[in-house]
Amino acid sequence: MSNRTIGILIIVVGVLLVVASLAADLIGIGSGGGLGWKQLLGAGVGVLVVAAGVWWMGRGKKVNS
Repeated sequence: MSNRTIGILIIVVGVLLVVASLAADLIGIGSGGGLGWKQLLGAGVGVLVVAAGVWWMGRGKKVNS
């Protein structure tokens, strides 16, 4: 698999983690009562995973100047 494909897969996983974390109450996996610390932590981890995917896609590319 190419770096681009792996990076896109990592980004998709991160986005799904962010969406699932923020919508936990709506989809029935949250404890209710608004955004809790676990949801915010999950969303933060998801953002970091997205950033890792973006980094992975750019890995190995050399800029010609």
